[in-house]
Amino acid sequence: MAEEIFGPFESVEETVKTVNILELEGYSNTNITIFAHGNHADKINDLTDVSVTSLESEEETHDQTFLSKIKKVFLNDIYKTSDIHDQLLKKGLSESQANDYSKKIEAGNILITSQTELKMGNDPTGETPKMTENVKHLYQ
Repeated sequence: MAEEIFGPFESVEETVKTVNILELEGYSNTNITIFAHGNHADKINDLTDVSVTSLESEEETHDQTFLSKIKKVFLNDIYKTSDIHDQLLKKGLSESQANDYSKKIEAGNILITSQTELKMGNDPTGETPKMTENVKHLYQ
C-alpha cells in the first residue's frame, strides 16, 4: 500500500486540523495513522478518532499486558513502541524517510500517514500513481 505523508508538525493543534481536513477530503479514519512522541500522543488520541502510534521507552513498551493490547484494538487506545523507525518502515516509507522522520518524532514532532489507495470515493486502477516521497499538503 502506498502511504501519503503529512507533516512533520510541531503542535497538536496543527495535527488535529490536518486530520479533520483529510477526513473531510474523503480519507477514512481507519486509514490514517499519527506518529508522535509520548508527550503528544495522549492529547491527540483524545482529540481524534484515528490510530496513534507513540514513541515510548523500551521499559514502557515491555510492560504492556495482553489485556492492554486487546484494549488497544477495541477502544482506539494508543499503540506504544520503542522502535518508531521500524513502524515507519512497516508503513512503506523508504529507509531514508524512516531515518529522517524517526529523528523528527524523537525530537517532539508529529507525523501523519494515510493509505492513499483507500481514500473514500476513489476506485484505484493499476495506472494510479503511488506517492513514495514526502508530499506537502495543500492546506499547510
